[in-house]
Amino acid sequence: MYCKIFKIGSLLVLLGFLGQCKHEKKENLLIKDANKALTVLDSISIGKEFTLYKLPYAYDHTIIFNSRSNKWHLYGIIADNKEFIHLTADSLTQIGWEKQESFRYKGQEIWAPHIIEHKDTYYMYYTSIGEPRQIRYAISKDLYNWEHPQDEPLFAYANEYTDNQKNKDPMVFKNGNQWIMYFSMLKDDKHWVVGYSTSNDLIHWDGPKICFDEQTENPGVESPFVVQRGEYYYLTLSARPTWPHGGQDIFRSKSPFSWKTTDLVKRINPWHAAEIVRDLDGKWYYSRSSGNESDFRMAELFWNDGLDDEETSMPIPNQ
Repeated sequence: MYCKIFKIGSLLVLLGFLGQCKHEKKENLLIKDANKALTVLDSISIGKEFTLYKLPYAYDHTIIFNSRSNKWHLYGIIADNKEFIHLTADSLTQIGWEKQESFRYKGQEIWAPHIIEHKDTYYMYYTSIGEPRQIRYAISKDLYNWEHPQDEPLFAYANEYTDNQKNKDPMVFKNGNQWIMYFSMLKDDKHWVVGYSTSNDLIHWDGPKICFDEQTENPGVESPFVVQRGEYYYLTLSARPTWPHGGQDIFRSKSPFSWKTTDLVKRINPWHAAEIVRDLDGKWYYSRSSGNESDFRMAELFWNDGLDDEETSMPIPNQ
C-alpha cells in the first residue's frame, strides 16, 4: 500500500515537474518572440539631420541620380503648389543645392512628384488637383526638359460611393517584371487607405486594390514609399499617427501587396513626406521635407536588419 502511494506521489511530482517545464518553455518562447519583435522595432536608426536647401515652404519631393551627367536632382512641392522646385547637386549630401527651372503643368495645382528611370528615360508621376484628382506623368531624357506624351491622365479613380477617390502621392516600384504604383486614396467616400495599381509598361494601369487599411477616416496614409530588402518589403507612411502633422511610420511585410498596423517596426518624429535614397558609396539616406520649418532635410539611415547583402529594389546608383 505504501509503495503504491509512493509511486502515485512520485508520478504526480513528475507530472507537475513536466508541466512546469512546459510552462517555462512556453514562457521562454514568448519572451524570445517578444525580444525578437523588440529587436526588429529597434533595428532602424537615423543619423544626425542636415539641411540640403532652405526655402519658405517645402513638402513632398523626389531625389534621383543622373549617371550620364553625374548630377543629383530633386523635385518638390513649394509655395502655392503650382510648381515643383528643381534642385541639382554634385553630391547627394551637398549643402545648398543649385536651383534650376521649375516644373509646371498648365498652371494647375500639382502635388507629390516621384521619378524613376527606365530604359534611358525618366518618368515623373504626380497628382493633378481637381475634381476628381488625377495621376499624371511626364517623361524626360535629361531631367531638365519634360514633355507629356498624352493630355489625358493615367487614371482618376471612382467607385460606387464617390466620383473622386482623391488618389494622390504616387510612388512607382518595380517588383520582378511588374510595376506597382502606390498612392493614398479613399476606399469609399470617407475611409483612407494605401492603394496600388499594377502595370507592365508604366502607362496602362490596373486597379485599384488596397495594400494597407486601418479602417480609419484619418488621412494619415500620405506619401507611401516602398523599399525591398531581401524577403522583406518596407513601407513608409507620413502624417502618423494623425493628419496633418505627425511623424513617419515604417512597416515591413513579406508581401509588396499587404501591410498591417501590427507590421510597424519604426516611428520617426517629426518627419514628413520621407523618401529613401542610396548614395554612390552604398550608404542609405532618409530625406524629408520639414513643412513649416521650411527646408529639405536628410539624415543617414541605418537598417541594422542583417539584410545588407541581400537583394534590394534600391541598388547603388550606376556611375
